[in-house]
Amino acid sequence: MASRPASIFLIACFGAAALYTGLRGDTVPLLAALLVLVAAAAAYAWNHFVFAKLTLERKLNRRCADFDAPIVLRLSAANRKVLPIFGLKVNFTITSGLEVEPAAAAAVHDAGYDMFQEVLHLSWYEKRSRVYQLRPTRRGRFQFGTGSLHYTDPFGFFSNAREEVFDEDQLIVFPRIVPIRGLDPLHTYLFGSRPKEGWIFQDPLNRVGTRPYQSTDSARKINWKATARHIQAQVDLEKPSFDREVILILDQPPGLPWWTSRVANNLEIAIMAAASLIHSYAEQGYELKLVTNLVSKTHGTGGLPGSAARGRAQRNQHLTNLALLQSFSMEPTAKVLARLQYKIRPGSSILIITTAVGRLSPAFLQQVRRLGLQGKVAVIRVLPDSSDAPREAGLREWRIEGGEPWHEAAALELS
Repeated sequence: MASRPASIFLIACFGAAALYTGLRGDTVPLLAALLVLVAAAAAYAWNHFVFAKLTLERKLNRRCADFDAPIVLRLSAANRKVLPIFGLKVNFTITSGLEVEPAAAAAVHDAGYDMFQEVLHLSWYEKRSRVYQLRPTRRGRFQFGTGSLHYTDPFGFFSNAREEVFDEDQLIVFPRIVPIRGLDPLHTYLFGSRPKEGWIFQDPLNRVGTRPYQSTDSARKINWKATARHIQAQVDLEKPSFDREVILILDQPPGLPWWTSRVANNLEIAIMAAASLIHSYAEQGYELKLVTNLVSKTHGTGGLPGSAARGRAQRNQHLTNLALLQSFSMEPTAKVLARLQYKIRPGSSILIITTAVGRLSPAFLQQVRRLGLQGKVAVIRVLPDSSDAPREAGLREWRIEGGEPWHEAAALELS
């Protein structure tokens, strides 16, 4: 608990006045001085016990969120004592890029961080909660600081503070997912006019669950323990031994001026396209692999973590990887493709999204042709002006117009 020098001087003056007037027998000045001293003592006790039996809680309704999903921050405070609390100030930092509603709750603090500020009034044995809507203005990771409490008694004599009142928290905002028009020719090239559903054959040693028994099932597959639990005949569900794999490669050449708004916007369009394709392929049940030469905020230039899961878990893992990518690269994609060449299953579908302008480098084209010997390779070029670059001979290429601001793009179109 901190004491203000002016408050100490004022209390000392009233103490001296009380002593002087008491010795002189002046009743009214004595009572006034004693009243001020009693108020100062009450203020001291008030500040001493203000944080006792006070609990605060900060909750986010989700840890990972789609760009357009509603994000709610709930701040709760409970005062479990007779002493009321008026004017309790709650502060914590939030990484810049989140708009808070009501807007008065957040103000710019310094580069990269905003300061969340709120004032709470709690009666005795009262709990209050306030709800705030968060709207992201970019993809990425947003960190919520440990925060602090500040309190000053109603008389203004003393102040009190407490640090680290919350646990550190974070929010991952995925890139925007938008419809992509003109996908049919690309899908026909990668998967054929009639994509096969399922896999080559099933592995009886790799059981992933059970399902209800059907008349066409073999009695040898009945799982009697699961049948007893469900009170219905259940058979083992076997995982196929070969999954249809889609490898998505995101490329930004190291020589581009990534700090300029034009290049940065072009990259965001490319990341949106990659996120939209991941969302689509994950819903269709494909096994996905994401590779990039961009630097990650958590993994640096190393490989991005994959996911053995399917469906939504796989989708969220890859979208998290995209959300944490920075806007610059350290090595040419040709080197990344050279390392990837020996890890690709035969027959895989390979989709390369690049922001390269002008003609593609010979090393890049050479690696693309080598990958074409192992599977179907398609290239999507995101260009600020699609007329700037000529089409490469012998390359299955599609283009996306990247000149529109990424936050205004309602859909992307392949041409």
